[in-house]
Amino acid sequence: MTNLLSKILLPHRYQQLGWFSLIPFACFAYGSAFHDFELKWLDLGPISVPNAFEGTDNNLSNELSILGLFSALFLISFSKEKNEDEYIQKLRLDSILISCYLYFFLHMGGALVFYSLDYLSFLFFNLFSIPLIFILHFRWTLFGQHRTMELSL
Repeated sequence: MTNLLSKILLPHRYQQLGWFSLIPFACFAYGSAFHDFELKWLDLGPISVPNAFEGTDNNLSNELSILGLFSALFLISFSKEKNEDEYIQKLRLDSILISCYLYFFLHMGGALVFYSLDYLSFLFFNLFSIPLIFILHFRWTLFGQHRTMELSL
């Protein structure tokens, strides 16, 4: 199991790339979602297929921001640490399990609370909850362990 997990994780340098691209894509996603920010060069122009899903927005800014944010979170989540050992792999698996639990509880709560277009907005933001919760839990626990190790020395 240990050997298999270390084979499928990305090299550590990809984690640095993920952290570097997270803030710009998060800002881009925020501007695209809440302030109708669009990059003009991503405009497709009119679509020739008649009544293609009745969509009027032909700009790919939303799609690019979502893909960029998911890519950054993916790189952060699934890249090796500098010193990847069995404890970090156990911590990684525990964090994934906790993030899945919280995702399902959030999703069930959202289904009870939100309706109509608010529910669709909730679903959009809930897409990012698994990697965000994973990263927060994994980093927080790893930080706590490093701090405990420094205090005991």
